[in-house]
Amino acid sequence: MNEYPSIEKLTDYLNGKLTIDESNEIKAWFNQSNEGRKELEHLEIIWNLGERLRQMEEINKQSAKSKIDSRTGSSRKSLRIFLQFFQKAAAILILPVLLFSAYLYFGYGKEGSTEQEFFATYGTRTTLVLPDGSKVWLNSGSKLRYGRDFNRDNRTVFLTGEAFFDVTANKFRPFDVVTGSFTVRAVGTEFNVFSYENSEFETSLEDGVTQIYQSGRSCHDKQIIKMKPGQRVVFDAKQAKLILSEGDVSQFSTWREGRLTFKNAPMNEVIMKLERWFNIDIELKDPEILQYKYTAVFEHETIQQAMEMLRFSSPIEYKIIPGEKQQDNALSRSKVEINIR
Repeated sequence: MNEYPSIEKLTDYLNGKLTIDESNEIKAWFNQSNEGRKELEHLEIIWNLGERLRQMEEINKQSAKSKIDSRTGSSRKSLRIFLQFFQKAAAILILPVLLFSAYLYFGYGKEGSTEQEFFATYGTRTTLVLPDGSKVWLNSGSKLRYGRDFNRDNRTVFLTGEAFFDVTANKFRPFDVVTGSFTVRAVGTEFNVFSYENSEFETSLEDGVTQIYQSGRSCHDKQIIKMKPGQRVVFDAKQAKLILSEGDVSQFSTWREGRLTFKNAPMNEVIMKLERWFNIDIELKDPEILQYKYTAVFEHETIQQAMEMLRFSSPIEYKIIPGEKQQDNALSRSKVEINIR
């Protein structure tokens, strides 16, 4: 199920009329995010409230029926009593549907009224499937959100962090990844986007075609760059422009497979990615370290093993300082200090 379930389908689910597989499909759709789980809980609460009111009326119905049966007077009066009861009972019987419909219209069901948001905590990675069937991998410390109108009026997502996208093809409805500085537009494509806060924007394309625009401007404006497979674009803050290069771009997305790959990467990039990968802080004691470039692949290593690999290939020494217990009993992040050997 890729789109928001229809009212008819939700009604059958809440009434217990769906098969086990159909019910599980409804639950799986809502369980893609915390907001979705809360939404389903709210729907069930409202529906059950209406059901309780209906059950209360069933008790009153039995009492009313006894009164009607006991009356031997005017048949017109008995009919009037029965009609009054029927109108009241009918109102109670449809109350769950009315409550449910109002909830959908004024709350979650109203287009654009809410957003879905997903977050990969530091030191972890997560995978999700969007309503249009596109698959997204979120890297450590990344956040992705989209509006309720996603896959209806548009296919726009907002990214802070790093994500790999495997986009379902739809030439009539392009897929836009909006970051703080640039927007990447695709139709049916596989590409990686890197855009953490206080970090430079970069994107690499493995398959298909992407176009890059300035964020905040209409995508009807002239594109800045049109990318082909095997290309990488990085924003150079010193030159204030995007730099296009070609080569093996698969190294920039191996993180989604649980591997962190560096090929002749500058030290500042290595440090930034290791901090998020291991959820630690790294402090350079000597700026000279930034002159070095590194080639390495990390997969199941601990931070100590990773630092040993770096020490083996460059003239550095390091010290790992464990996190300390805070007042709320939580541990602060561990820290690594790096010096020239």
